[in-house]
Amino acid sequence: MVVFLPLDFCVRRHFDLLNGLGLDIGLTFVVGAVLQAVSLPESNYLFAMSGWSKYGIHKGLFLWPSIWVALTVFSFGLEQALNANFAALGLYPGQLSGAWHILTFPLVHGDFNHLFSNTVSLFFVGTLLRYSFPKIFDRVWTLAFLLPGIGLWFIGRPNFHIGASAWLYALVSFIFFSGILRFHVKLLAQSMLMVFLYGSFVWGVMPHDPTISWEGHLSGAITGLFLALYYRKIEPIEALRDEPIQHEEVTWEDWKDPMEREVDYEEVKGVHHRPSKPQSTQQFRYEDGSAPDEWV
Repeated sequence: MVVFLPLDFCVRRHFDLLNGLGLDIGLTFVVGAVLQAVSLPESNYLFAMSGWSKYGIHKGLFLWPSIWVALTVFSFGLEQALNANFAALGLYPGQLSGAWHILTFPLVHGDFNHLFSNTVSLFFVGTLLRYSFPKIFDRVWTLAFLLPGIGLWFIGRPNFHIGASAWLYALVSFIFFSGILRFHVKLLAQSMLMVFLYGSFVWGVMPHDPTISWEGHLSGAITGLFLALYYRKIEPIEALRDEPIQHEEVTWEDWKDPMEREVDYEEVKGVHHRPSKPQSTQQFRYEDGSAPDEWV
């Protein structure tokens, strides 16, 4: 509705101008605007980048994380409204007939707490990824969605696995290792933020709770590591770029006591000058023309 009203207004204005002035104005503008909006090279997922793009601030910053949150909430709400159980849409490892559930199991959650924790975390981490690496966001976002499920299908226990935790582990792992591999100060700050917020994730990759899909967590963490290694040469936005931290080499002499260091003497050669004649000064004389040293 929001898009239809401006388009309808432009079309009506086009015919008004066409009838009144005989000018082909309006429809060309509308068609050009639509083509500009849906042109993938010119815009990023239907949202054109603004002048703040070098700072990562643009209109499409929250688009895909918001779409995922909306789909997940809709799926959970539909399940509750129908009083159904969507656990059958979870991924059952090793079952060929249910291999396509790789696409559905991240959308299914057991309860509201499971849904809330995953949606909030994925929205935040996805937005941070979109902000930091806009050039490769679509690839990392998609691969982090698919690859953990493929790995889970091979190594998971024979049971239905649900939830977006594997996807979340892949994104957190990617952001963490991206800062470590590039060794940039600002990206390292994001890595430390992941440790501060999701440091407990390290326990999620270990088989400590039979009700938790630690195999999915492990598959997601490995996926994030490999994606960070593969895209390690892709730089982030300009606002996050920084010169790599370089360690200056310290010589052994710099560690010694100042009195024990060897002193290098530099030979200074002077420039030979010819002796100049003393400048003659005018002798003082009295009014009669005699000088003091002439007195006898």
